[in-house]
Amino acid sequence: MITELFPSKYETSVSHLVNLFFSFATIFGIGKITSVLFNKKVGIIVFIILFFYPTFFGHMSINNKDTILAFSHVWMIYLILRYLQKQDIRNKANRYVIYLGLLAALATGIQLAFLGSQIPIIFFVLIEIFYLKKIICKKFSNKVFFYDLIKCFLIFYSVLLLFWKNSHQNIIAYPFQIIAKWFSSDLITGWPYILLNGNYYFSFKDVPPLYFLINFIYKSPEYLLLTYLLFLTLIIKSSDFYKIKFKFFYYKLFFVVFMLAFPNLIMIAFPFPVYDGMRLFLWVLPYYCIIPGLTIYYLIENFSFIKQKIALSILLILFIYHLLNFLSITPYQYTYLNFLNGKIENRYKKFENDYWATSIAELVKNANFRNNDVIKITTCGFTTASLKEYLKKRPDVKYKFVLHNEADYIIMTNRVSRFHGVMNCFDLFKGNDIAVVKRNGLILSVIRKIET
Repeated sequence: MITELFPSKYETSVSHLVNLFFSFATIFGIGKITSVLFNKKVGIIVFIILFFYPTFFGHMSINNKDTILAFSHVWMIYLILRYLQKQDIRNKANRYVIYLGLLAALATGIQLAFLGSQIPIIFFVLIEIFYLKKIICKKFSNKVFFYDLIKCFLIFYSVLLLFWKNSHQNIIAYPFQIIAKWFSSDLITGWPYILLNGNYYFSFKDVPPLYFLINFIYKSPEYLLLTYLLFLTLIIKSSDFYKIKFKFFYYKLFFVVFMLAFPNLIMIAFPFPVYDGMRLFLWVLPYYCIIPGLTIYYLIENFSFIKQKIALSILLILFIYHLLNFLSITPYQYTYLNFLNGKIENRYKKFENDYWATSIAELVKNANFRNNDVIKITTCGFTTASLKEYLKKRPDVKYKFVLHNEADYIIMTNRVSRFHGVMNCFDLFKGNDIAVVKRNGLILSVIRKIET
């Protein structure tokens, strides 16, 4: 909607800037949440960790849906925390209620499944108002809370229906019909196949319940995974530090852990189509940075001890190593894979890497087709519509799109497709590569002269 306010020639640039704004606001928001739950030092550490988290950073400008969902989720939690603390200050509480309704409408209008991500929030709000309200806000009123809840829902529902044009014919029945359709057993959406840690699955049928956890383990920086291992030992041996520093520490920690486990719990209880790595769960990634933030905070605060110095030094070395990798794969940070994926030359067989096909622009720009005649082109792993835009910048290339069995050249990412079997595109078609885009040895896209 915002992009429509500008001339069409600026539409793409404005879209990227809008996405970038929401992404930065999400990073700022998780810093604010962490500051409220713990302290500002932890908040700053978490801010830095999320900013350099490859998957999140790689989506910052190009993803016009999931970054906004992450923004809405993070800021809704922050507003709820502030509301619970300031309910008795009515001018502030009323603003929080209005903002919450607007954010919920924004996110739900983009993706109906966003409603499901609110379950952990609802769970902890109920705990807070029924068990911790006198600690959080001494003048907290259940009656006022339920009035505010009704106001928030009315704002949410009114704004949602206002911009949800299809619902105008029947504003009562239509939303429930959409929800029923979403949860129907025959729902098929998105890319039909996935490549997960070297195994192929139907995205709408047999996705492993630990799909998100597997992606997180293999696509997170090495230093971040180490902080989780260190945190486990700290909880066992140094829990007093956290209990002294932060009130209700274990309750807050339980909240964070529940947020992290929720996507996996949902996949176990209510399997639904997932694809493109962690993209559909991008809203969870900010919370995954909180425990690493708590770990690093502990090591900094206890730097005078030799064990903490050694641990922090190792983390610093791994963080610098990560930064070098992070910079070397620019601008395709979302394709990041860590050392657990084995040999670099075989990593294209582990996960679908450039599922946005953003490297195709670079691929086409540098390709030498060595043919003055009209060449026959086909694609695998992405649509021809985006390729046409890139080919417009190559007036020297004369081409036409044809079927796979008629093509001279095939332009591919390693997306999973099904022609003679379910395989990634790179392994489906044989021939000589005339152009390749790589980062850190990982193949992202290829133009291949097909063998006949």
